[in-house]
Order: sequence, then C-alpha cells, then structure tokens
Amino acid sequence: MKYFKYLASLPILISLIAGAYGTLNYINKLTAQIDESTDTINILKVEVENLEQRIYGDIDNIHAIFNDKTSRNSNNYASAREELVKEMAEMASWVGRIEGIVAALRDGSYKLASQAEYQALEELVRTNSDAIRQIGYDIKDLERVASGGY
Repeated sequence: MKYFKYLASLPILISLIAGAYGTLNYINKLTAQIDESTDTINILKVEVENLEQRIYGDIDNIHAIFNDKTSRNSNNYASAREELVKEMAEMASWVGRIEGIVAALRDGSYKLASQAEYQALEELVRTNSDAIRQIGYDIKDLERVASGGY
C-alpha cells in the first residue's frame, strides 16, 4: 500500500516534469529567436551605416564637382569680361583715331576744295560724323549692358 500512495502522485509528477520541459523548451526557442533578431538588427545597422557613408560620399563628390564647375565658370566669366573691356577700349581708340582723321580731312578739305567739292565733302563728313557718333552710342550701350546696366 505504501507503493500505491506514491503511484497516485506519479501523474502529478509527470505533469510537472512535462510542464517544466515545455517551459524550458519555450524559453529556449524565445532565446534563440531573440539571438537571431539581435543578429539581424546588427546586420541592418551595419548596412544602414554603409549606406549613410556612401550617400555622404556621393554628396561630397557632387559638392566638389559643383564647386569646381562654379569656379571654372567664374574664371571664364571674368576672363571674357576682361576681354570684352579690352576690345571695347580698342574700339573706342579706333573711333577716336577715325574722328581725328575725319577732322583733319575736313580741315584740309576746307582749304583745297571748290564749292561743289566742299559741299559734297561736307555732306560726307556729316554722314560719317553721324555714323561715328552712332558707333559711340552703340559702344556706350554695349558697356552698359556688359556692366550689368539696362
């Protein structure tokens, strides 16, 4: 009878062992899942850091290219502007020489020409003076446009 008493508690003992086994098995699976998730999170963190570094590198490259092109454009613009100013100064001196020659020719024509020649030359000088004056106005307009005026 003594043994029957222990035999009656056997199902309770088996259910306790089964419950403990199930609990330990469940905890083991959760631990494995947590470890796997932690590894995945670490891998994702590394991938995100790599992507950030690549993006920042691309942004730095774009910034460097933009600065280089902007610098070259500024230098080209300054060079072109200097060249334009030189050409305009040369044109102004050329117009001045032409005005001097025209004035000298006009003075010489007063002394040498007959009345008909004098009138024809006077008309020619007037036309040339108007044309030269118009060139002077055009040069001033070009200077105003080149300097950013209206």
